[in-house]
Parts: sequence; C-alpha cells; structure tokens
Amino acid sequence: MENRLKAWCAGISDRVTPGTTTVVEGAPGTGKTAVLDDVAARWEASGRHVVRARGSALEIDLPFGVVAQLFDLVDPAVVPAEAMPALRSTASGADFPVLQGVYRLATALAASSGLLIAVDDVHWADAASLRWLAYLSLRLQRLPIAVVLAVGAGERVDDPSFAEIAAGCRRVVLGNLSAAEVSRLVSAAFPAPAPEFVAACQDATGGNPLLTVRLLRVLAEDDVPAVADAAWLVAQRGAEVAGEVVVARVRRRPPPVVAVAHCLAVLGPAPHPGVLAELAGLSPGELAEAVRTVELLGVAGPAVLADVPAAARAALHLRAARSLRAHGASDRVVAEHLLETSPGLEPWAGGVLDRAAREAVRHGDSAGAARLLWRALREPVANPARALRLLGIAELVGNLPGATARLREAHESDRDDVESAIALSYALHAEGRPGELVDVLRASPAFPHLVVHGLVWQEAVPSSVPLDTPAGVLHHVMTGSISASDAVAGLSTDGAMPALASAMVLNLADQLDAALDVLDDVDRSQAPALRALVSVMRANVQRRKGDLGCARADLAVAADELRQDPRWHAVTAWHAALLADILLEEGRPDEALALIEATTTDEVRRMWTYGGMLTVRGRALIVQGDDHEALEAFLAASRHCALWPYRNPAALAWRSGAAVACAALGDGERARRFALEEVELARSWGAPRALGMALRALGRVTAGAAGRAHLEEAVRVLRGSPARLELGRALVDLGVVARRQGDTAAARACLREAVDLAQKCGSTAMAARAYSELVATGAGPRRMRQTGPTALTPVEHQVATLAARGRCNEEIGGLLLMPAAAVEDVLTAVYRKLSVSSRLQLSEALDVE
Repeated sequence: MENRLKAWCAGISDRVTPGTTTVVEGAPGTGKTAVLDDVAARWEASGRHVVRARGSALEIDLPFGVVAQLFDLVDPAVVPAEAMPALRSTASGADFPVLQGVYRLATALAASSGLLIAVDDVHWADAASLRWLAYLSLRLQRLPIAVVLAVGAGERVDDPSFAEIAAGCRRVVLGNLSAAEVSRLVSAAFPAPAPEFVAACQDATGGNPLLTVRLLRVLAEDDVPAVADAAWLVAQRGAEVAGEVVVARVRRRPPPVVAVAHCLAVLGPAPHPGVLAELAGLSPGELAEAVRTVELLGVAGPAVLADVPAAARAALHLRAARSLRAHGASDRVVAEHLLETSPGLEPWAGGVLDRAAREAVRHGDSAGAARLLWRALREPVANPARALRLLGIAELVGNLPGATARLREAHESDRDDVESAIALSYALHAEGRPGELVDVLRASPAFPHLVVHGLVWQEAVPSSVPLDTPAGVLHHVMTGSISASDAVAGLSTDGAMPALASAMVLNLADQLDAALDVLDDVDRSQAPALRALVSVMRANVQRRKGDLGCARADLAVAADELRQDPRWHAVTAWHAALLADILLEEGRPDEALALIEATTTDEVRRMWTYGGMLTVRGRALIVQGDDHEALEAFLAASRHCALWPYRNPAALAWRSGAAVACAALGDGERARRFALEEVELARSWGAPRALGMALRALGRVTAGAAGRAHLEEAVRVLRGSPARLELGRALVDLGVVARRQGDTAAARACLREAVDLAQKCGSTAMAARAYSELVATGAGPRRMRQTGPTALTPVEHQVATLAARGRCNEEIGGLLLMPAAAVEDVLTAVYRKLSVSSRLQLSEALDVE
C-alpha cells in the first residue's frame, strides 16, 4: 500500500500547484488523509508554508471553526483586524469584511514562498468556513496559493458554497485496492503466502486500503501463518478489524446517527420501518439521513452492538421486542430480543417464548428451541409441564444432554399430558431402555406408539392392539392377522406417526405410488432421525418398485442424516440392509457383506430390522456359492424374528432364501417345506409381490413340470404387481427352466424380457445372468443398453421419477432441496439419455404409473 500511496501522491502533487483547488474524494479507509499528509510534507520540504484543518461533526455549527484551525498558530501581529473575529470564532456571520480580512491574511502568508491550505473531512466544515474557501477559490488563479480538500465519498454537502468550490476544482477519486494490489501487499508482509490466504484477505477487507493494512498488521502480530488452513482466521480477524473501524467512525458522528447505528445493530438488516422509527425517535427526514450515513460507514452490527453498555443494550432489545410485537412480528422474531433481556419485565414474554420454541421445534431448530425454552422457564409460564416437555423434545432432537430427565419431569408433573408420554418414550428408545418406555405408554392414550417401538424392540411389542389407528393396522399386518385389502381400508394420514404407519402398510400391500405420495407429504423439516426414517422408507418403496437409482439416492440422503444423529439403530440397520441389497443387484456381493459386517453391533443385533440384514447376508453368500453359510444366515434370521410375533413374508421373506439354500445343499424336502410355508402366508396376506416371490422360490426347489408351473404362476402374479425387479427374477428362473426342458422359444421370450427389465431397474447382476442364459439358448448376442434408465445417475432417477408422477419443478426442488432451475437442468440431461423430448414421455420411458 505504501508504494501505491506514493504513486497516488506523486500524481496528485503534480496537480496541486499554486492557483488551483483540488478535491480528493474517497470512501472511508481509501487514504484521503494519507494523501493530504504526503502533499503537505512535499510542500513543507520545498520551504513553502502549510496550514491544515479538519472538519468535525462536533464543530459543524461553530462559525469559522475550520478557518480558526487553519490559522490558529499564525502570529497575531500579522492578522488583519477584520479577520480576528473569524480566528476567535466570535464572528456573527460570514460578512464581506470578515471574508476579505481572512483572505488578506492568506495572501500575506503566501507572499514569501507560497501557501498550501489543506482541509480534511471538508463535508463536516462549518458554513462560514466553506463560504470563505469558496471566496478564496474564486480568486485563487492569480495567487501563489493551493487548496486541497478531502471529502468522503457519498457524504452530503448541501451548502451552496461547496457546490461553488466543486464547480471549479480538480477532482481526484480514490478507490479500493485491486486483487493484484492486495496480493502484492500480502506478499510483502508474508513471504510466499498461499493463494487461499491472499483471497481471504481480499474477501475480508474488500480491498479497502486502511482495513487491508490493519488486518495484515494484526495477522503478523498474532503470528498467523499464511497458509490455506488459516483462511478462517483471516476472516475472523478481518471482521474484528472492520468492526473496530466502524465503531470508531460511528463514535465521531452526531447523536442521531449513533442512535440509528445502535438501532440497526439490534434490529439487523432490513428492519421493519415502523419499528426502526419508533426506536430511533427521529423525524422522517432525520431518520432517512441518519440511515444513509450509517450505510455509508459500513454496518458492522455485532461490533457496534458490543460498544453499547450492557444495560442500554438490554433496554434497547426490550424496546425492540415491544415494538415488534405491536407491529405484528412473529413470535420467533420477538423472542430473539427477549433472550437479551432480564426475565419478568413483561407479562406476555413467557407465552411468546413458549410459542417461538414450538415453532423452532417444528422447523428442526433444536438448539434454538432449547435456548428459548430455558429462557421461558425463567418467566411466569401458564403451563410449565408443556415448557419442560418442549425443552426436552428440543434436547432430544438435538442430541443434547438432559433430554430424558427433562421429559420425565414433564411427564410426572402432568401424567394426563399425552405428548409428554410420547416424547419420553422416544427419549427412552434413543437410550435403549425399552422396558421403561413400555411402562410409560402401557396405560396411556399414546398406546399406539407402543406399536412403533415394538417394530424395534421385542420387549415393547404389545400383547393386543385394536384396529382403530394406522399403527394398530400395521401391527396386525406384521403379524399376518389381516389381509392387504382390509388393511388398506383402515388407514389415515392425519399426523406424522399415522402417515408413516400408513405408508408402511401401503408399501407392504404393493400400493407403492400411494406410499410415495404419503411419504412426500410428511413434514421432514424436523429431526434428523425423522428425515432419515422417511428417506429410508422411500428407498424401500423405490427398491420394491425396482428403481434402484432412486433408492440409492434416498439412501444417500438418509446416510447424511444418520451421521448427524446415530442413536436410532433400527433405522441404521434398515439402511444397511437396503444398501447391501442394492450392492448385490450391482454385482458387488463382497461389498455387501463388508457393509453388513461393519454395521453389525450389539445395539443393532437387538433390532427387528437386523433380521433384514441377516437375510441379505444369506443372499450374498448364495451368490458367492457358500450355501452352507447362507443357510445359517437365513436360519439366524428365523431365530431372530421368532422373538417377535411378526409372520408376514411381505415384511421379511427369510423362508424363500432358506428354501433355495437347502435345495442347493441337497435337502429338497426341507426346502419345499420352507417354500410352501411362505406361499401359504403370502396367500393369506394377498399382495402379489410377496406371493410371487414365494411361488418363485417354490418353483426353484420343485423339479419338473410342477416347478415350471409354480414359476409360471409367479410370473402371472407378479405381472399384477409394481415389483418389476421380482418379475425380472421370476422370468430369468422360468427362462432357465424352459431352456433346460428344451422349450427354446419360451426361454428366449422370458430371458429377453428379463434383460430389458433388469436394465430398466439398474440391476447389473440380474441383467448379466439373464444375458448369459439368453446366449446359452443360441440367440445371437445383443448389445447391452448404453442409454435408458440405467444410464441415469441417482439424482437424475429421483428427479425423473418425480416428474413422471406429475410433480412440477418447484415441488421437486422442495422435496430434493435443490433450486427449480437446477431441476430443469437435470431434466434436460434425462431427456437426452432417455431419448424423449418432454416430461409427458417420462412415464412410459421409466415404466412409472
């Protein structure tokens, strides 16, 4: 910066010649004062006379205040009598005799060697001094006098005398440093700085010379290394330096500007106009001018606010809360100000804090809700049990300590509060204490939630459950005591828990699009665990539909949420089972087994969903040819699931896997027993996917024409189901049997359809098997698809499927947390890969109903 200032000053000095007026304009920190210092030093070095002054907001109403500064050190003996009132600030006005007297004084000082008059911050000069400077400028051309004035960029100077000066002056505008200039400055202070460090300096200061120099000085004093990893320190120190500078500037301003700066620091950006006016207590004109001045200074809210004494700051927050409430602001906005005040000052404060906390919980801001509720408990609250419950929920959602104790206190203080019982049950669930949660819910109207816990802990499974809630219906679905058609008739989606239970039933009943619609409408702006559960459930539905790309994308979302809150082991186990299953479809059994091994913990082994992990493990071992270990895995799943009363094969089909493993080991009788049991259970349930899978297993373990008949029935049943992947598997098995029986034409028809389905679903393993069997029939080799659904990325699959189901770009963006414009870009790539021209053709291309 020093070199740059020298270049500036050298150029300005060439312009600052006798008989000229130069106005140097620049924003705060761009070097106006430094320029005046350098010009004055040059004149003094050449033996010429220099007088200087600086305008001040405190002296703007003092007549001839700047003139008195300019000539206060002059020998009174040379001061004309007419000029004395100006120098003593006793002149009643800028009359001609006074102006002429000061003019004569200036010419007398300039007579011997010349005179430089330099005034900094001239925008704060008093009217009389400005009039004299204008008077002098009009007569300057024939005098050995130079005038240099510095004015802040954007500062209003309404006095007509300054307009007169500006009309005939030479103007120099100072700007910020360029990125290259900042880089040179940083390199001069820190040898070989990292590019990220230099960029952070540029971002922190915006190239403002004063801020840049101060920041570099602070960084050097703090021994901050000029490396990429220190960029965040640069940003932190830069904010501190900027805050200090802004605070210093605000302090020099008149009281109205200081008051508005404090109000803006409290209210934040874009404040309510009425609230700002009420807090500032200024006239509209004064307020507008003060706001403009504060914006010109650069608002550094935290630093300005920290400069306000604590008591005054709290009082300002309280006034802001009152005014915002009166102007209809939301409870959350008002509550943020109440947090900065002492309790007990307003009778309505407790209610505002309580409602704001509930809003924060609904939006998933658990930390914010906890802050609000802690504060609410210090106010007179009409319902302390509810406040305790909300605080406990916020702590539970945010994985904060003390949630269970808080919720237990709330429950014990009001045992009729159903929501406290529900919340306490989930806190105990997160801590792995199913026995205690059963005691909490057993005699409570919240009893249906026990069904949800029973899907995780066998200790929590209720002995009898009525069918009057979706959770009750789900329990009977899992136990196999109700048919699919009867189960669907008893569903509702009023609330998150009923909606999730209904979605599970719809999924098991093969009404997959309806299940997705229900899940899409669940509010996922709350806890990470809920968002993870919804994403895993969506992945499960997509997997059953055979849309492996969308399933993978949903599992990726769930994985991010589970990393935030890893306490929900049942969801983790379900996630692992689904992901391992997809890895199998991708022909990666080793990775599937490794994933299951890595996810298996003591906590996971206690979950119902661990049975799904064991079943996928068995399938992976069959793929690897280890039939004995595969059978052990399926039997382990049987023993595990026997702890629960759940028998519906639509939820977990371990028997069909055990049947295939037994057949491979030569135990045909046992294999058929397992398969027949699953067929019987599936027929009782009545949904086509579970029945088709069971019939396929029975066909595989039954020899001859009977086996083929079972496979043909499986194909017929699965054609009435949205389970395309299972249909493809049945077609492969039927094609293999037909080929071995010499029915080449039927085999080729089945296998060609299977290849097509496998590629649409994204199952490379099934596509490879079907393709190899097709070649074995003697059919000419076909090229595997390079376009089509299998060419889509997981995100493209998700976007395309939602668009095919009639969702607009804004709805898709809301569900997938991406801008609507980005959705359109993704769809453009999808159209190209699927060889379609609009979303109207997506349904057919993706085989989505």
